[in-house]
Amino acid sequence: MSSKTGRRPGESSRRRVSGASRDRVLRTWLLSATAAVALILVGLLGYGVVEKYWIIPQKPVATVGEHEISLELLQQHTRYRRSQMLNQYISYLDILQYSGDQRNQVQDLLDQIDQELKNPVVLSRSIMDELINMYLILDESSVRNIVLTEDEIEDAIKLFFGYEADTTDISSSTVETAEIISATQTANTQSPTATPYTISAYQENYNTYMDEIQVDTGMSEDTFRSLFASKLRTEKLRGVIGQEQTYPEEEQVHVKHILLSLDNLDEASGVLARALDGEDFDELAMQFSDDESNANVGGDLGWIARGQMVNSFEQVIFASEEGVVSELVATQFGLHIVKIVEREVRSLPSSVVEQRRMFAFNEWLSGMRANTSIDVQDWWEPYAPTNPTLQDMYDKIAESK
Repeated sequence: MSSKTGRRPGESSRRRVSGASRDRVLRTWLLSATAAVALILVGLLGYGVVEKYWIIPQKPVATVGEHEISLELLQQHTRYRRSQMLNQYISYLDILQYSGDQRNQVQDLLDQIDQELKNPVVLSRSIMDELINMYLILDESSVRNIVLTEDEIEDAIKLFFGYEADTTDISSSTVETAEIISATQTANTQSPTATPYTISAYQENYNTYMDEIQVDTGMSEDTFRSLFASKLRTEKLRGVIGQEQTYPEEEQVHVKHILLSLDNLDEASGVLARALDGEDFDELAMQFSDDESNANVGGDLGWIARGQMVNSFEQVIFASEEGVVSELVATQFGLHIVKIVEREVRSLPSSVVEQRRMFAFNEWLSGMRANTSIDVQDWWEPYAPTNPTLQDMYDKIAESK
């Protein structure tokens, strides 16, 4: 029998069950969709973290033949260089208050460092050039069978820390210290103290130093040691290429000069006239020359080979006969009154030979850069390091006290 409403028995219950089922399905779908969206967001965030801290740092910023320079490597070397420069800056600040007449020169050095630190992309590009050279030298060293041992690297690092193992009894409590290899090799913390210490003290300094540069620059111990390996390898290759050059005897000129300021044209002309009239050149140099390095020895510059002087000065002395040159010679240093004492074919001094060997190495390096497939990108420029900063260094110094 039908109900008064015209519905069959149980139909209302079935509809309620069906509605509840649809609600459960809808809730399940919404929960699944929400979970999926959350999972996608987490995935995107996770990928963002992975991309920022792993994918991007490993991307190449340049290739040198078969070698890749990663952003991470460039950043580590750049931060390390910034720390070196900041330590120099702090040292120059300390010197500035005692510099006296040299104050302007010290201030110029401070301004130069400050300007370089304010241009992180330019600084990073200069580091990139060094890394490119490093790989070119690495490849050439391999071709020439130039061997570098771990002992050589370790000795260089010990010298950096002022510890000379070859001259020290490691059981002794004292050691003769060496100069730190270069002011520009100073690291991001204060230079290791060059005081007598044992091998164990050296090791303690080394470990502390590694911990600090890891925090400040992200540089690993292997990368730090590679700095010394690269320097040693460069020195060895430079020596090999230099020895391949031969430098026979060549014409040189024995020169004296009197230097006056570019602003003192009238005085310089007067002194030149007196020298041409036969007055004692040495006496005139001692009286008038602004070149303090040789005025007291009559302006004697000694024997000059080609390539030692600025071009405008060199051209005159090699084109002139013996005696006082009849015209003033202008260079960026001032006005020169020049006397050619004598000329002779002579062996080159060792300083000139070394200079030319260095030039030969640089010429080789330029040739390798021109003939090697090198691709330098620019996508990395927004990632050029701007730290550590001067404030970071001061904070570190304050914490160490």
